[in-house]
Amino acid sequence: MGEGPAQIKDVLGGMLGPGGTMRMNAHKRALALWMRVNGDIERKHTCGAFIKTQPHADPLLVIYLDSRTRVVDFNANREIYLQRLASQGMPLSRIEFKLAKDVSVRSSAEEEAEERTLPELTAEELEFVRSATANLAEPLRSSVSKAMIASMRREKVLDL
Repeated sequence: MGEGPAQIKDVLGGMLGPGGTMRMNAHKRALALWMRVNGDIERKHTCGAFIKTQPHADPLLVIYLDSRTRVVDFNANREIYLQRLASQGMPLSRIEFKLAKDVSVRSSAEEEAEERTLPELTAEELEFVRSATANLAEPLRSSVSKAMIASMRREKVLDL
């Protein structure tokens, strides 16, 4: 107690600053990086992470989510997430999104009700989705288009 009270920046710096994540286990480090490189929607719906090492390959990352709809959305963007994580020093062989079992997961009826109340996309936004998925083969094109439309409709609510 001879040095006086610790400053908050010193306490937090030890936990979160350079080297702070080194005290975390691999799962917590993966989750911390996931939260850092992604946006508000990903952070809001992420319940946890599990990293599985694989012999002779980069690890596999499993992200647990609170909504079936988000599992579909995030799977459609899986390559983007892999790129973001790799650019921050976490190369992965693949990433999987699973529904969390230990949280109160929203029912399909709740998700459908939310879908009905979301604003529709403009003609320009729908054209963007069409052009972005034009080079994909069916049924991937249909799946990715639905995920993009649902995601863009949700983002419009956040922007209001």
